[in-house]
Amino acid sequence: MASSKKNDVISVAPPHSIKKFELISEYVKAWINILMLNKKCRGIVYIDCMSNSGVYYDDQGNEIKGTPLLVSEIIAEAMTRYTDKQAYVYFNDLDSRKIDLLKTRIPRQTSNFTIYTESMDANVLLRKIGSQFSSMFSDMHFLLVYDPYDAHIEWDAMMPFLKNWGEIIINHMVSDTIRAAKMAKKPEVIEKYEETYQTTIDELISFGSDRNAFEKKIEQIILDFSGRKEGRYYVAAFPFFNSNNSVVYNLIHCTGHPTGFDLFKSTAWKTFDDQSSGKKTNDGNDDGYEQLVMNFETGEVGYEHKEDDAHYTLRDIAAYLQQHFRGRQDVPKDEISDYLFEHPVFPVRDYSRKTYNALKKYYGAVVHRNTVTFSDRSC
Repeated sequence: MASSKKNDVISVAPPHSIKKFELISEYVKAWINILMLNKKCRGIVYIDCMSNSGVYYDDQGNEIKGTPLLVSEIIAEAMTRYTDKQAYVYFNDLDSRKIDLLKTRIPRQTSNFTIYTESMDANVLLRKIGSQFSSMFSDMHFLLVYDPYDAHIEWDAMMPFLKNWGEIIINHMVSDTIRAAKMAKKPEVIEKYEETYQTTIDELISFGSDRNAFEKKIEQIILDFSGRKEGRYYVAAFPFFNSNNSVVYNLIHCTGHPTGFDLFKSTAWKTFDDQSSGKKTNDGNDDGYEQLVMNFETGEVGYEHKEDDAHYTLRDIAAYLQQHFRGRQDVPKDEISDYLFEHPVFPVRDYSRKTYNALKKYYGAVVHRNTVTFSDRSC
């Protein structure tokens, strides 16, 4: 089997990484087709500033395509159909050997499809591109993929992207922080964590192993640095689990565009087969986590649905709506969609029918053409 060291030219991609490749590439496929139909959009800029070689081995030793190759092929194909638009793609990795391999695999460039390959510090590249927004990329929409090996984020390099019209996908390596921040002794390591979380190492140590605390900290930084007013910038986050069912990282999508926000959520749920993650559950069904409980008044034993804050199913979407609209008659579907839209994980796009079916199945809702009547059942 091939080595899985991060400095190998071709490394091993575990199953959760392969799912990440799938999610990002499927999102790009949907994203580019929506944008190219927008007459005001002159084209797209896709930036993968930590791209690796674009080639991996899976656990069985089979060679597979990573995000750079999957995405570049998707964009290249799209540009044969949208000949009046432009696409600029940037691939970068600090290891020049990986970029050299990537250059042998990427699609052929055309008059409206340009690929730039670089081998430099990712944040240096972002500062360079960020300074060119007004001159090179006016009326273009960008997608930046920021995928570090560890929990180190240089926010000043991403600032132009957070404040401009476009989208960012950040791989937040929360497992690295939980494991290593409390043991950090070297000044440069402490500085890395303090820069990433914009706080002191003492506060980070106080979080302990609370994954949610680290995730909320990152999401608040994104909202603060975006400079948008409340409700004008959207952040969606999805966890990726390893074979031991531990969260390795969160893939965070952030944008000022509501369409992109809902599209990413919908794409993630499709990638995970109508769930919010690839976590393995032990209950043997698709309803989420079920706990055996006893009713002490009647002595009856049954199963109760328990919400998992790192893994959601269609039943959780139904429970979320039932809790809010419980007992209401003829609630307009538009009102239900508006309420569901704001959730950082639950999708609206392409999931209305499945959501209504879950409401009927679990809570006895009556679904009409334009409205839904909710039962009085508790969640």
